[in-house]
Amino acid sequence: MQKIIQKIKSRNQQFANHPITKDNRIKAMLRYIVFNSVNKITSNIKYKWIEGLAFYASKGDSGIVANIYYGLYEFNESAFLLHYLKKDDVFLDIGANVGHYSLLASGVKKCNTIAIEPVPKTFAKLNEQIALNKLESKILALNIGVGNECAILNFSVDKNTMNRIVDAKYKNAVQIPVKTIDSICKEKNISLMKIDVEGYEKFVLEGSQTTLKNENLKAIIIEINFSNKFYGVENDEVAEILIKNHFKPFKYNPLNRQLTELKTYNQEQFNTIFIRDLEFVQNRIKESKKIRVWNKTI
Repeated sequence: MQKIIQKIKSRNQQFANHPITKDNRIKAMLRYIVFNSVNKITSNIKYKWIEGLAFYASKGDSGIVANIYYGLYEFNESAFLLHYLKKDDVFLDIGANVGHYSLLASGVKKCNTIAIEPVPKTFAKLNEQIALNKLESKILALNIGVGNECAILNFSVDKNTMNRIVDAKYKNAVQIPVKTIDSICKEKNISLMKIDVEGYEKFVLEGSQTTLKNENLKAIIIEINFSNKFYGVENDEVAEILIKNHFKPFKYNPLNRQLTELKTYNQEQFNTIFIRDLEFVQNRIKESKKIRVWNKTI
């Protein structure tokens, strides 16, 4: 019981800090309690989301479950995507998990998406979300990994959203073909790229040199945290690759649509938005229509 009380207190504090739920924590808490209660009886529950989207959620699907409570999880980056993308764009979702970003890009903004998810069980759930929203013609889902060379590598399958490339000795793993972003996107003009690969970001970027030089690519959302130490990589090494390709780090406030340049990667949260053409991106953000997310218009 003590653990439950502590978990509820912690979640309540998180609701107090989130722009969507801070003024209505009681409803957010009720959604949290109801989901976790109902999920003990049944799984893969269908939920309505924003702009006509829907998703299936089961306990453990942390890549999308939090949208039940918060309305829009990873709020700053998700809102940036919604404000930046246009219908004719191509969005590249590397580490798509069960489809949070891909659904927003193709379901709300109506652009084409390439969604990459290596773990077979997670990939199956991604396809369920795509089919639920009838987005098969907009989202190309690829069951592969991404790195700095084409190979066959081992991926863990027992860490949920934290699954990553592991060595051959790891017991709960599966072999997955790995390609470079340059080989996947050689005939595509990517407008926005999201990278969340549990510490393997440096190697993904090393296999993206041609793509990074494509002037059509103006922005990248990338997770930079200390998980890359698992591969002997420092955070600054990841950021430096992007900076050398003329991208600068920013944080985004969706409520006033303000981009603020940072001295280095965002150290207040895991994700950083890197931008190459600030004026272009700002103009797009200003022109983007407002979107209703529960009790907020952003």
